[in-house]
Order: sequence, then C-alpha cells, then structure tokens
Amino acid sequence: MSAKIGTAVFIIWISCSLSCSSKQNQLRIDKDQYKDRLKGFWLGSCIANWTGLPTENQRTGFPFYTDSDFGPDKFDYVLNQDPWGADDDTDIEYVYQYAIEKFKNPKLSGKQISAIWQDHIGLPKLWVSNLAALGQMQNGSVPPETSLPENNPMWEMIDAQLTTEIFGVLAPGRPDVALEMARLPIRTTAYLHSKWASEFYVIMHSMAVLADQSLSHKEQIFWLAAQARKRIPDWSYIADMYDFVKAEYDENPDKDNWELTRDKVAQRYQYEINAGYQYRYPWDSGINFAASMVSLFFGEGNFKKTIRIGCMSGWDSDNPTSTWGGLLGFIYGHNTLQQHFNKTNFSDLYHIARTRYNMPKPIDNFSDMASRGIQIIDKVVVEEMKGGLDSNSWVIPLRTNPIIKDKTPKTSVPWVVIEDSNPRWKYEGFKTKKDEWNASGASLSFGYQDCKAEISFYGKAVQYYAFKSSKGGTVSIELDGKNYGEFSLKSNTSDYGHYYIKIFEQFNLNEKEHRLKIIGDSAFTEKTIDMISIIPL
Repeated sequence: MSAKIGTAVFIIWISCSLSCSSKQNQLRIDKDQYKDRLKGFWLGSCIANWTGLPTENQRTGFPFYTDSDFGPDKFDYVLNQDPWGADDDTDIEYVYQYAIEKFKNPKLSGKQISAIWQDHIGLPKLWVSNLAALGQMQNGSVPPETSLPENNPMWEMIDAQLTTEIFGVLAPGRPDVALEMARLPIRTTAYLHSKWASEFYVIMHSMAVLADQSLSHKEQIFWLAAQARKRIPDWSYIADMYDFVKAEYDENPDKDNWELTRDKVAQRYQYEINAGYQYRYPWDSGINFAASMVSLFFGEGNFKKTIRIGCMSGWDSDNPTSTWGGLLGFIYGHNTLQQHFNKTNFSDLYHIARTRYNMPKPIDNFSDMASRGIQIIDKVVVEEMKGGLDSNSWVIPLRTNPIIKDKTPKTSVPWVVIEDSNPRWKYEGFKTKKDEWNASGASLSFGYQDCKAEISFYGKAVQYYAFKSSKGGTVSIELDGKNYGEFSLKSNTSDYGHYYIKIFEQFNLNEKEHRLKIIGDSAFTEKTIDMISIIPL
C-alpha cells in the first residue's frame, strides 16, 4: 500500500470488521468486536510462543533450520495446551495490565513498576535485561535508571520487545498515547536501539485498527510496518535492519525462499559488523529484530506462514514469533483465528501462576483478560485521548501525523562487556560453568576457598558484576595494586539468589593498561564472577 493511499485512508474513512470508522479525524470502535480482537491477541501470542519455544536458541549460526524442518512429526504448531502456560513472552504483559488495573494508572510510574515487579516478577523464569533490572529494583533503583548502560550491561538485549506490545492494543489508533504509556515499561530494560525496536512493535499494534480492512492482511501488515519505521532514527542499526530486510524481500523473485534473506541477515549482522551493530548473544535485540522482519515480510500477513518462518529463523526464535502471533491474532480476531486453524475448541484458560507470583487469579482466562482490557481502554480513551464513550463504542480523536521520528542524536555507548568465560581471565580455584541461563552469556564462574581471579584491560572505567546468594562469601578487590576492601556476595533477598549485581566500579581511570584482581576469602563459601564491563580506550 502506498503512503499516499495510506494517508487518505487514515484521514477520511476506515471500513473494517470492527465496525470502526474514521470521519473528520475521528475513530469509532465497537467495543464488543474489539474484545474479540483482544482475545485473538492473547491466543495468538500463546500459540506462537509455544510453537516457537522448541527452536529457541537451538540454531544461532550456520546451518540454520529451513522450511523442511517444520511439519508433522517435526517442529509443528502447538494448539492443544489447556490451560495455556504463561511464559516470559506473555506473562510480563499480563502483569503490566494488572498493574494498570491495580494503580488505576495507564501511565505507570517508575515506583509503581518497581513495586509490581518485586511483588510478582522474579526467578527462576527471568533472564538477561529483565533480570538485571530486577536486581537494581531490589536495591532501590527505579526505571528509567534500570535501563542505563552504566547500570544494566544487558540494555541492548531483546527483553522489552516481548513485554510491552500490549500498550499498543490498549491505545487503539493513537500510537502517540501508546508510546507514552509504554515509555517507562520499555525503559525498564531497554535503551536506544532496543528501545526503538520495542517502540516499533508497540506502534504496529496501536495502528492496526487504522489499517484499511478492505485490503489483504499482507497489505495491512506492510502498511503498518512502514508507519512504524517512521519512528526510528536513520542512524540506528534497527533502521538499517528494517531497510535491509525489506529491500531483500522486494528484490527476491521467490517469496517462498525466505531462507536466502535470513542467511544474508546472519552474514551481515552476526558475522560482520554493519550499521554500528556488533553481535553479542543470540538474545540480542538487534539480530532478533532483523529475524522478525524476515518472518513479517515473507509471512505476508498469513498467521501460519509467519509463525512457521519465525520458528525456523533462528536465534531467540520464540520471542519475535510471539510478537507477530499477538499482532496477527489481534488483526484476525479470535473468531477468525479459530477459522484459520479450523479449530473451535482452543482453551480459553491462561496459567499465569506457572511463571509469576501472588497474582489474584492463578489461572485466568482470555475472555476476562479481554474484558478487563476493554475497561482500561475506557479510561485511556477518556483521560489520555480526550475522547468519549458512545453507547457501546469509543469515539477517539485522531492525529494527522501520529508518529514523530525520535530525534535522539547519534549516540555511542562506550561500555563493553568481558564475560567470565573470556580466555583473558586468569583463574586459580575458579571454574566456569556453562548453561547457567540466568547469568550473562549463559556462563558463571564459581570459586570457593582462597580462590583468585585476575584480568588485564585497557580502559577508563571498570565494573565487576557477580551472583549473590545465601551461600555467598567475601571477596577483596585490587585494582592496579591498590586494595579497595572487602565486598560481600551474600544475599538473603531470594531463594534463587541475586544475579547481575554490581559489586565494584571505578571511573576516571588513567588511560593505560589496568589489572583487576578478585580474591576470595579463606572460608569455604561461594564466590562468583559473571562479567566485568569496561569503557575501553
């Protein structure tokens, strides 16, 4: 769909299955039909999440999966969970909706986010930037400080991309309001590029009701993506990834050969450095955003095809897949999604207690979740959009130019992580354990009695992060021969321990080579090294 046609549709008229219309910059939406869309959002997210989970982080480099790996008796659509299990692709969004209800505030404050996280979100099912943010909140910090690179070494990861799409569907037709509602939830864990990737998804969800419903799902999706692209600064690698994948799609004569573009994405962004992006982990925001663009464009608005490609794309495959499952489930609506799968007995139940704690309903249901979403939107329409309620409809004033490009100037983040598994470390009495999924890089180094670790680096600042637990002991820290004292690694805040905790930092170092030593005490207690973060010369 051209930009010219899209603008005309936006300003003059929308004819859609929602019984919604836009006339004189005003949008009318039938609430009953929107409830069906919200149910589709939750069901679509769950189908896509659980379909994608078996391939999560299974292929993070060549050779990747292809279409031939998907189908009966292979990887296949997951349709029969009863109840649907909560997972990190859906459960934090659920908690955010609950937080809006609890605090009666669509624009959650940093303190409210911190409180709700500490009450309901925690280990063991929490990872990377989410986990780093929680540790800070437990120590008194609040968003947006929890996303800053000097506080959160995982700021560039995927986390906010799978926890904030809901703010789009709670602000129908008004991406400006959706972004304001999502601002602090996104900035709980994301900064710069990862923030813009998250905003891209929020915008698409918010504007879905503005897409011309007389067009095909493919045309709607492509129009929505083009609108969301307007938000991203051209200097961001997120913009480069969008532009690259879209151009590859346009130039590919075989629209079923999505693998060709996925392989080009891997070569350009994982094995090479382009647009300022340097691959770190398979759960990077960047590589997964690029993969999500492959499944979005080559999926062409077809739910099954989009999810299949997302599952086979590689890296953290359940996360982008869940995002598109939620968006397409919302666009289709619950009833149409059932028809798409020729299945009318999907479970309506959602088991939030599988992953999150102390929720009022350990097992909820999509119908009630959608009804409560409608009540939130009532408040958003009246208080945030200055719209109105008319019978069983919302009347929403629209903006002619609802998306403003982020004008943040080109920014370089100086912090660089050196993992505990890096061969530059010299260990005595430390052993690096792999598959420690709650730790950075999925590795964590443990030491006990009289253990020692040493690393040299060229840099202007250094931070040391560790894992605290009830078994933790004490370490002393030396930097360039100067002893900075003893630091406790003992924590009683969680049965599962306390990850991504900054133990030590020093700034304004001389521009030379430095030597950091971490020395365990003589007690047979646990000492750990998760990483150091430095500002190199």
